[in-house]
Amino acid sequence: MDFLKSAITSIAAKASSAFPYTPGEKVEFRNDTIWNIYHGTRRSDNAPCTIFEFDINAQRSRLTLARNATKKLRTLRFPGVIRVLDSYESDSVIYIATEHVLPLDVAIQNREVLNNEVIKWGLYSIANTVKFINVDASSIHGNIRQSSIFITDSGEWKLSGFEVLTSTKDEDPVIYIFGGLVPEAGRYASPEVAKSGWDILKKQPHHLLDSWLFGVLIYECFNGKLTTSDQLQSSMRKQIPPELFGPFKKLVQQVPRQRASVKQFIDVGRDDSKATPGGGFFRTDMIALSESVDNLSVQSEYEREVFLKELQRVRDKFPPSYLRLKVLPELVKCFEFGGGGPKILAVMLDISQHMSPEEFQIAVVPTIIKMFSSTDRAIRLALLESLPKFIESLSSKVVNERVFPDMLTGFTDIAPAVREQTVKAVLVVIPKLNERNINNDLLRHLAKTQNDEQPGIRTNTTICLGKIANNLGPHTRSRVLITAFTRSLRDPFVHARNAALMALAATVDLFSPEDCCTKLLPAVCPSLLDREKLIRTQAHKTVEIYLAKVNTHAATMPDAGSAQPLNSAPASLSGTPKPQDNAAQNSGEASWTGWAINGFTKRLGVDDEAQYHGVPSLTTSSERESTDSSISSVNAPKSAGNILSPPSSVTRPSSASSSLGFATTDVAAKFEPVDDNDDFGWGGFDADNDGFAANGHTAVPTEEDDWAAFDEPAKPAAKATPAVRTARVSSVRSPPAKTASTSRAAPGAKKPMGTKSHSIAAHKELKKKESLFADTGANDDDGW
Repeated sequence: MDFLKSAITSIAAKASSAFPYTPGEKVEFRNDTIWNIYHGTRRSDNAPCTIFEFDINAQRSRLTLARNATKKLRTLRFPGVIRVLDSYESDSVIYIATEHVLPLDVAIQNREVLNNEVIKWGLYSIANTVKFINVDASSIHGNIRQSSIFITDSGEWKLSGFEVLTSTKDEDPVIYIFGGLVPEAGRYASPEVAKSGWDILKKQPHHLLDSWLFGVLIYECFNGKLTTSDQLQSSMRKQIPPELFGPFKKLVQQVPRQRASVKQFIDVGRDDSKATPGGGFFRTDMIALSESVDNLSVQSEYEREVFLKELQRVRDKFPPSYLRLKVLPELVKCFEFGGGGPKILAVMLDISQHMSPEEFQIAVVPTIIKMFSSTDRAIRLALLESLPKFIESLSSKVVNERVFPDMLTGFTDIAPAVREQTVKAVLVVIPKLNERNINNDLLRHLAKTQNDEQPGIRTNTTICLGKIANNLGPHTRSRVLITAFTRSLRDPFVHARNAALMALAATVDLFSPEDCCTKLLPAVCPSLLDREKLIRTQAHKTVEIYLAKVNTHAATMPDAGSAQPLNSAPASLSGTPKPQDNAAQNSGEASWTGWAINGFTKRLGVDDEAQYHGVPSLTTSSERESTDSSISSVNAPKSAGNILSPPSSVTRPSSASSSLGFATTDVAAKFEPVDDNDDFGWGGFDADNDGFAANGHTAVPTEEDDWAAFDEPAKPAAKATPAVRTARVSSVRSPPAKTASTSRAAPGAKKPMGTKSHSIAAHKELKKKESLFADTGANDDDGW
């Protein structure tokens, strides 16, 4: 017993290895065939298929029918015949693996899917296959019924049931001998066969039996299963469409000589002229389009346009599977090789919306990726416009490595429409781009499109930057956006300026308070007086947003520290008020001289360390004593206008910000990339250095202070020679009677000693002070 089990297992294993398909679930349908049908898969790739199984031990008397069906299916090739993948025969079983199909009698139960239009389309396909068998192959099918019709995954009707298919040239015709062994053969047999047997077929045209059987198929498709042949002769057409009823009656004539052939049935269905009553029932949109699909690649441009228009109009009549599995592959083929153009792409994407992501990846994505490198601008433009429809089906790797490099060519295309659509497409692909592509290649090309000759492209570039701001790297975001938006604020196109203002308002959270104050608000404020009301209104809104952020940040800043306030001058420098100073001098002149004194105090008291940290420092006690003694030793006028120049050896802050007591560290420098020479095509914030000169505005100083604004009007800040410096010092030490003009001397000339009443000690002290001022360089422009 164990030996028998092992033998059976061994045989099954050999059969399994020889037949590389695995049967799965059995298909339940009207069992009037010799086959058991299973859903199956191919082991190599798990591709779906259908497996027909014939049990030799259970139906040995019908073995000839099974072998004949296997032979004919493998040798007869026609589009309307079910496609065979492989077959296998052993001592106990015969297997036939075919494309994945379902029996018609299973699918026809769903009348919503198989409406009258679809049934006519399917009957037309079967009629052409029967015509091929009868006319071209000179054969008799002999087994046309619902159980012999199968529907593919694409919804097409295919013919099988070749158990008794016989050629008139065969030496041993199977149908004449074994025709009666077909299950339920008597119910479907024509009247002459039922009366005289299968041998009668030898004496009449071979197409007559198939004509009768095709008429039975029409009846069952519309009315259900046939029980008796009397039902065919009834004058009631029941569910058969009226345009089909007349030709149908000719197919089921009792008298063989009056029976129409399937070929004649097709001709009547295709002829819609008035000369053929009841003709033209095969002149439907579905049939016309299905015939055009196979020839789409070789059609002219005009024919393709007509086909696409008709397809858009009637595609809802087709089964979705047919559009997905039959029409779509032909469209893809035509799009890739036949020059179908952008119109085919639109239809492709509409059809593919009903596909699963896996199906789309296999059927459409490879072609789309390939066509991004096309030289046809119309196709590339159509791909960019349709990008939102399929971007979710593309992986990030595919977008970064295959799609985006080809997209970059659109930024520099000579066609403005391509450049503009490429900028718009950035918003679609940005979520799938990696950091390198965003912060390098993308920003470089956007910098070019922001200077494009087309104002619409410049505007869209600004809008694009505003929307992708959060995707930019933190090391480049602030510098790039500030440069780009401030550049757009000077654009002559009104909508470009408006886009810049709106983008600035939308991205306010991305800028530091320092950038808002020093770079953005000075750039936006000129727009408050723009000649366009649209710009003025938006600029007002933007300024309010930035001022609110600045005020919020300022409220969180600490109060002044222990350092001396900038507007409080040391007593040693400001001097003690004299009784003879009138109220006008104390009130009127102090309002502006106080600022000058403060500035002088800062210049005289800032040491190297304080200057480095940006914090004002006070003078030491020894310096104050020296200064007091030197000032009190001369008869200087008490007017507030005669203010001493600071010592030339004392340095001053190099910027306005440091002179106000703030650190001079540039905030934007923190966001510089590793490569200082890489500016991504944008340049620094001060790269243009035009200071809005194009609009007539004054530049905002960044490297020079504005101390000269507080100097005496009679002594402007200019480059002074050493001689002029010496003259100024002399005028301070000279008696009040002498003027500045009489005290000027040539370079190297001996300076006057003042009055004779001065002591030797005072003379030495003046010499010591003179050395402090004698080192002043020719390039010093303190403005004093």
